Amino acid sequence: MTQLTQHATHPDPPQPADPARSFDRSTAAQARLHRLVPGGAHTYARGADQYPERMAPVLARGAGAHVWDVDGNEYVEYGMGLRSVTLGHGFRPVVDAVTSAIADGVSFSRPSRWELEAAEAFCAQVPGADMVKFAKNGSDVTTAAVRLARAATGRDLVAVCADHPFFSTDDWFIGTTPMDAGIPRAISDLTVRFPYGDLAAVQELLARHEG
Repeated sequence: MTQLTQHATHPDPPQPADPARSFDRSTAAQARLHRLVPGGAHTYARGADQYPERMAPVLARGAGAHVWDVDGNEYVEYGMGLRSVTLGHGFRPVVDAVTSAIADGVSFSRPSRWELEAAEAFCAQVPGADMVKFAKNGSDVTTAAVRLARAATGRDLVAVCADHPFFSTDDWFIGTTPMDAGIPRAISDLTVRFPYGDLAAVQELLARHEG
C-alpha cells in the first residue's frame, strides 16, 4: 500500500510523516490480531513487519483503488489484494453478480452449474487447455504441479530459484526457508536450489543430481 503521489522529473526529497496522521486504532487492532493470529496476519505479505514500525494500517473498507484504515487514513492500494483485485474494490458489476449468486447458495456437496460453465469458459479461452482444476490459492496450484511432475517423471528432487522469496506454503518449499521448524529433513532435502541467472550453477546442480 502506498499513498497517492505525483510523478516529477526531479522528485522532491522525502517529507516527514504527517503529524496529523494517527495509527492509534490500527496499532491497537494489530495488538489484538497478534494475540489471536500467529504473526498477526493470515498471509506473510500482510504482516505488520512488512511496514514501518507503528505505521501498519488495519483496513476497514475499500472503494476502487482506494482503501481506508480503522483510523480513517486513506491510501491508494498498490498491491490490490496481492494482485488479485484487478477491477478495484466494490466494483458494482461484481458486487451485483456476487449478491445474485449468493442468494442461491454457493457451497454445495456436489458440483454446481457455475463450476461447469467456468471450466468450459476457461478451456475455450486458453489454447491447449484440455481440462482445468480450480484451487484455492497459488500454493495449492504450485504444489499440485510439483506432485504431477513427480508422478510423471518418477523423480523426487525439485529445483527452485533460491533468490525467489516465495513459491508455496507447503513443506517442500518452506523447508528451504529459515522458518523450517516442524518440517522433516527428509522432505527439505528433496528441494535443491540455484541462484537466479547463473547458468553454470544450474549445470553443476544437474550434474550433481544426475537423473
